Order: sequence, then structure tokens, then C-alpha cells
Amino acid sequence: MSADRSLLLRWYTTLLGGLVPILVLGFLYSALADRLAFVYWALALATAWVVVLRHGLGAGWPGARLAGALGLLLAAGLGGFAAIENEHHEILDLGFRAVFPGVYHPLATQPATAAALAGLAALAGAAALLTHLVWKRRAR
Repeated sequence: MSADRSLLLRWYTTLLGGLVPILVLGFLYSALADRLAFVYWALALATAWVVVLRHGLGAGWPGARLAGALGLLLAAGLGGFAAIENEHHEILDLGFRAVFPGVYHPLATQPATAAALAGLAALAGAAALLTHLVWKRRAR
């Protein structure tokens, strides 16, 4: 596979792998809660995702460094999502139960769930960055 084709594959898989879940989550929760704050969150995080991805690929970051940076960005974004959920929890919970009564579970609308996911993303991002640093030191 040529270098250009490999770069394009890396760009599109990482772009879609990040943007689709972010945008679906933000727009879905915005519709359920009838609050634009979730849409604004999704658009802001999606924009930051594209900027970091573009910068990382343009600078030639290795996969572990890029994954770490994107993981930490996702952690920060999920932390913000938890704050928005906390502010609009009651209306979000009511909307979720009204629209999806068969799949409703209280964990889906708990700010603690988003905070826990933010913690997991932060751990994964930090682990990827530490892996990058270890590989970099071994290469010396």
C-alpha cells in the first residue's frame, strides 16, 4: 500500500471513528432533552477532534502519540458532557424514558456514567502517550 493511500485510510478511519459517535450522541441527547447544549457540545468536540487529528497527521505523529492526544481530548469532552448532563438531567431522563421506554436504563442519563467514561478515556490516552514515550526512549 502506498504512503498516500495509508495516510488517507488512517485519516478517514480515525475521522469517522471519532466524529460519528460524538455527533450521534450529541444530537440524540439534544433531541431527547430538547436542549441545544448537547448539539453545541457535539459540534465543539467534533471540531476539536478534526483539528487535533489534522495536526497530528500533518506533523507525522506516530499512532500511539495521536491515539493518546485524541484519548485525552475525548476525556475532556466527556467531562464536559457530564457537566451538561448534570445541568439537564431531569429533562433528559424524562425524554429518554418517553422516546425509548424499552431500552431505558438510568445509567444512560447519569452524569456519573459520562464521568466514568471520561476517566477511562483519560487512562487510555495517558497509557497511549506513555507507550509512545517508552518506544521513543528505546529507539535512542
